[in-house]
This record gives sequence, structure tokens and C-alpha cells, in this order.
Amino acid sequence: SFIRTMTTSFGSICFGSLIVAFLRALEMLARTAQSNGDSGIGACIAQCILSCLASLVEYFNKWAYIYVGVYGFSYMEAGKNVFTLFKNRGWEAIIADDLVGNALLLVSLIVGGIMGAISLIFVATTDW
Repeated sequence: SFIRTMTTSFGSICFGSLIVAFLRALEMLARTAQSNGDSGIGACIAQCILSCLASLVEYFNKWAYIYVGVYGFSYMEAGKNVFTLFKNRGWEAIIADDLVGNALLLVSLIVGGIMGAISLIFVATTDW
């Protein structure tokens, strides 16, 4: 799939990145207008909407890139298939994807806490 992604499907990857770059550029324009004080609350609302939209597009891009690389779909076809996947699965894939990161964070914090406690006990019981 890496070879397919870097050869025949490279344009689809670039197109997905172009959409995100365009949204981020519009967001930066709204941020600049807000910092200059030109448009007040309108620029703030535009920046918020564009930021949310760009984050959503980036998340869907991750799934669409998988479809492009594995199945060789075009970007638009992959996006439609991703949306159909989410619609058919009842958004369970998003929830599972979100929970995996949280579970890994929790496990790493627990392991770090246990190792810290063991280190404190070791330092308290030995004379160095």
C-alpha cells in the first residue's frame, strides 16, 4: 500500500492536503483580521468555525488516506466511502479510535505512577 500511495495515489494524498492547507490559510486570515481589530466578533466567529472545520477535515483525511492507500480509491471516492463507513457503523469507529488513545494514556500514567512509587520506596529504604 505504501508503493501505491507514493505512485498512483499520490495526487489524491496531495488533494486532501490541499484542502486542509486552504482551510488553515483561511483560518490564519481570520486570525490576522481579529488581531488587527478590523472586524471584531465576525473574525472571531469565522476563526472558530474554520478551526473546527479544519480539524474535522483532518480527522476524515486520516481515514480517507487509509482508503486511498489500501484500496486505491480517488480522494473523493475514499471520502464518500469513509462517510458511508461512519454512517453504517453508527460512528462506533470514531468512538473506538478515540477510546484507544485515552486507554493508552491511562495505562502509561498508571505505569509511571507505579514506577515512581517503587523508586521512592527504593530511595527511602537504601542509604546512598
